[in-house]
Amino acid sequence: MTTFDEREQAFERQFVHEEDKRFQERTRRNRLLARWACERMALGPDAASHFIDTFVAQTVPLDDEALLARLAVELAAAGTDEPVSVLRRKMQRCAGLARAESRVGLALDQGSSP
Repeated sequence: MTTFDEREQAFERQFVHEEDKRFQERTRRNRLLARWACERMALGPDAASHFIDTFVAQTVPLDDEALLARLAVELAAAGTDEPVSVLRRKMQRCAGLARAESRVGLALDQGSSP
């Protein structure tokens, strides 16, 4: 194997690692956002757990605007209307928390919600 091949493989491994990290952070962000939505909708523990799992699974392929639209519909259906600007701000906070958790390697959202 040549030095060029080794460098190419190293760049490919780095790319895969970074993409996986971005995916994990996005998934964690969506989970935190869904948990916040459950609090706003006053769901019980079982319903909240089901909502969070379903929301995260269904929003993986969505872009951020489609995710926010879906969340707005879910909240409106539960009688809790939130402006998209509030949802976007909450999503940004959840993204920051997910990035911080990724850096330190543990969940930081224990206790009160951000």
